[in-house]
Amino acid sequence: MRTSEFDSSSEEEVEEEQLTPFHISWLPLSIVECSQFLGICALPGCKYKDIRRNLEKDVDELQNQGVQEVFVFCTRGELNKYRVPSLLEVYRQRGFTVHHTPFPDGDVPELEQCCHILKKLQVSLENNRRTVIHCYGGLGRSGLVAACLLLQLSLTMTANKAIEILREHRGGGAIQTVKQYNFLHEFREKYKAYQDSGEERWAAERRPGSNVGFSVSFKEDFNMWTGGAGDQTANLVIEG
Repeated sequence: MRTSEFDSSSEEEVEEEQLTPFHISWLPLSIVECSQFLGICALPGCKYKDIRRNLEKDVDELQNQGVQEVFVFCTRGELNKYRVPSLLEVYRQRGFTVHHTPFPDGDVPELEQCCHILKKLQVSLENNRRTVIHCYGGLGRSGLVAACLLLQLSLTMTANKAIEILREHRGGGAIQTVKQYNFLHEFREKYKAYQDSGEERWAAERRPGSNVGFSVSFKEDFNMWTGGAGDQTANLVIEG
């Protein structure tokens, strides 16, 4: 692999690169009666503010841990902003199967997109593929998708329990905004409606002008969960 295939940096920045090993949290899916693990991590090679990762070394670590498939939730604009514009190409060159399913930072995916992601994830796991998901910080969007997977794999799993599990593995910042919190609490009901009505009908109801949408009925519960920080958390746009 040629060095030029990775994002270039000045000598000064190279000296400042963080030497700490790239961290992947392996979520044991045995808690939902699945024998696999799901990896969750931050953006490899990120260079933003006080973060100075080395893309080549971070991708090396992914390979060293046997990763075969990567789900990326960052937009192309974010990859440029965080100075890893060629990340998806680098993944492919290294032999990873790449699933680029972006949605905005601090936001939630459309239900159809979320179901597509979960379906692909389950196929990867059923085929015993070592799989990692990531966004920018590996907290908000990645935490949300991982929590939805837990809900989908176990009928006894609750939204609050899924949040608790994700925060045990990724820290207190997992599931970051009111919108993400609401989406997770409404996911099972919305997913059932999506299956019952059929994908085409659901997509038609979600077109602009439709009154169908996610409610904010869980805002008070979210404030209780976050110790009254719900309004502030609702405005967060950076996944830490």
